[in-house]
Amino acid sequence: MLLSLSLTDFVIVPELTINLEGGFTALTGETGAGKSILIDALQLLLGARADTVVIREGAKKTEVSGIFSQNRSTRRWLTGNGFEPDDDEILMRRVLDASGRSRAWINGSPATVSQMRTLGEKLVDIHGQHANQSLLKPAEQLRLLDAHGGLFESRKKVRRLYQDYQIAADALQKANARAASLQDELEKLAWMKEDLDALAPEKGEWERVSEEHTKLSNASEIISGISSATAELVDDDVSAQTLLGNAYQKIISLSRFDSKLEDAAQQLSDASSIVNDTASTLRQYLDGNDLDEERLAALDSRLSAYYDTARKFHVRPEELKNLHDKVNTQISEIQSGFDTESLRRAAAEAKAAFMCEAQALSASRRTAAQSLSKLVTDAMQKLSMEGGRLEVSLSPSEPGPHGLEHCDFLVAGHEGVSPRALTKVASGGELSRISLAISVITARATPVETMIFDEIDAGIGGAVAEVVGRLLQQLGHDRQVLCVTHQPQVASCAIHHLHVEKKTVDGKTVSSLTQLDSKGRIEEIARMLGGIHMTQATLDHAKEMLRLSSPQSQQSRETH
Repeated sequence: MLLSLSLTDFVIVPELTINLEGGFTALTGETGAGKSILIDALQLLLGARADTVVIREGAKKTEVSGIFSQNRSTRRWLTGNGFEPDDDEILMRRVLDASGRSRAWINGSPATVSQMRTLGEKLVDIHGQHANQSLLKPAEQLRLLDAHGGLFESRKKVRRLYQDYQIAADALQKANARAASLQDELEKLAWMKEDLDALAPEKGEWERVSEEHTKLSNASEIISGISSATAELVDDDVSAQTLLGNAYQKIISLSRFDSKLEDAAQQLSDASSIVNDTASTLRQYLDGNDLDEERLAALDSRLSAYYDTARKFHVRPEELKNLHDKVNTQISEIQSGFDTESLRRAAAEAKAAFMCEAQALSASRRTAAQSLSKLVTDAMQKLSMEGGRLEVSLSPSEPGPHGLEHCDFLVAGHEGVSPRALTKVASGGELSRISLAISVITARATPVETMIFDEIDAGIGGAVAEVVGRLLQQLGHDRQVLCVTHQPQVASCAIHHLHVEKKTVDGKTVSSLTQLDSKGRIEEIARMLGGIHMTQATLDHAKEMLRLSSPQSQQSRETH
């Protein structure tokens, strides 16, 4: 709710602060007094395009600020957009200087015009012949229809199921795209796998084969060398063993003369034993290692296969086993990405769930459309639009978070006129009154707490103006309603009354605003009835209008 509005150097207003209350407030004054200036100032505050023409003549800048009451929706928006939410109030401020530079603040923090506009849409809804009204937006028309039909829970469920479907469809699309992009890589890996599978390298095989091949390829030399060594150790006539034996005999014989030589004799005996043991070991080696030409050929072939494959893939032979494992892993990972069947099933199931709930919502909307059409059409008959009607049209659309249809409010202003989209209605007055009828009927569903109507009574009078006033009074039962009006019948239904007056001060035209008391209201209603020259009759008439238009009188008449 708008709690206060302050203007400085705005058009013909030097300085003004107005405090507002809930319920229905009428704003009246002579033509040209500046009633709509307040609406223009509020629109500037809420993100309208800035024009330096609104700066009062001679001033360097203009400033507009407003204090609004806080609610759950605005608190959530403020938090989500980085603004510190006050517990109870929102302070919005906008300054426009003569150079055209515009600055804005929300709760003391700098804000963009877009942010001011978005927050403003949650705070105020302005209805007027030239206002950019929310009722003209198809999305708002659909929201009002759902609100009228009590379909918000189904609407939320449809939105959630659509989001689930979009997530599943996106996952499937990404999997398909990834599969296509990896096809070339898969073909390369498959070619590598074919050669590596043919080689079938095993862990540690390269080292074992290399060692065995080295051994077999030098077997002839090894056998010859060992045989020669064995002969020199024990078999030749002049072998190491013979020489050691001879030496031992000489030393042991001499030890008779010097016992110190016994140690040397023992060492020669030990050396002879070592030579015998070594010769025995070499003979055993020769007995178990015959030259196997076939095995050597097999090892040659295996090593050649390793070398050929390693050169093909530009790696070392000992790395082929790891490469084989890596290729198999990569192929498995890519092929698992190609397995889109489970994703396809998930997307189909998500779409089916969405369509089921969306079709149920569509059926409920058709019922609600008939009800809303009838109620608004009935209200139009009382608003100087006899024969007019509203048709809530639902047309198929691409499935989306909103469901399966578009909503259009089609209006015929008079009998015999074909219904057209609400945005195409030629008469601004008709548009405002239709908006009023829809707003009253769907009032409880409208989240905005402040509704402003700018001269919606243009072109009507008498009983129709009284109906408009009562509708606004009814709308003000659970929200704040401000109405700029020229009709005494409308103004008399207000709970609060503001009077705008234009006068000349020091050669300059200024506009001022006054909160009227009971006496002031009677005089203003009388002026609206009879003009400048008020008589006792017009004063009495004004007093009676106010009495009959009061909520207490309305309730009393409804009771009887």
